[in-house]
Amino acid sequence: MPWRVLTAAAIVGAAAYAASQIPLRQRLRLQAQLTALFTQAPVLLVGDSITYQAGPAQLCGAEVFNAAVPGDRIADLVADAPDYARQLAATRVVIAVGVNDAWPNHRDLDGWIADYRRLIAHYAGREMVLVEINPPDMAMPLFVQRLDFGFIAGANAAIRKIAAETGARLVPAPVRVKTLDGLHPTPADADLWRARLSLAACA
Repeated sequence: MPWRVLTAAAIVGAAAYAASQIPLRQRLRLQAQLTALFTQAPVLLVGDSITYQAGPAQLCGAEVFNAAVPGDRIADLVADAPDYARQLAATRVVIAVGVNDAWPNHRDLDGWIADYRRLIAHYAGREMVLVEINPPDMAMPLFVQRLDFGFIAGANAAIRKIAAETGARLVPAPVRVKTLDGLHPTPADADLWRARLSLAACA
């Protein structure tokens, strides 16, 4: 085998190994940032692991760029927003985030709301779709009991208020959800998540 082929194979192998050593969350963020350089999708979807899992490939007949990263909080979305707002051709932005901000030792609700408003401001001029935070699944209380339910309720109230103030489309949270682990919806409930999103965004 020619030495150039061997060298190329070695480089590819080394690159693949190096990529495999990057933590999953960091790798998914890097993947999203690279995709943002090339996509022409009219819809940008940002959020956390629920959004990453349940986000649709299309919304209202338009391609969706799902830039959600598992584990993300509102501050992560705010940090990513300037680059996405500058790079992307998206005319519609869907924001579905919040549950990771409700774990113990979380920031205060007023600060969270201020960041949510900053996030929306980065995407000024786009059609906004705001998704309320899914309720934790109390059928698995040992996992979700550490969440601050009052924070989630307050955040959802703020999302409703911001949607009303800005004219954004609102996707209300369901009363309850069936999950795989207390947070992440079952395949059937992921279908319902997408259905609620389509109903609000495409009506």
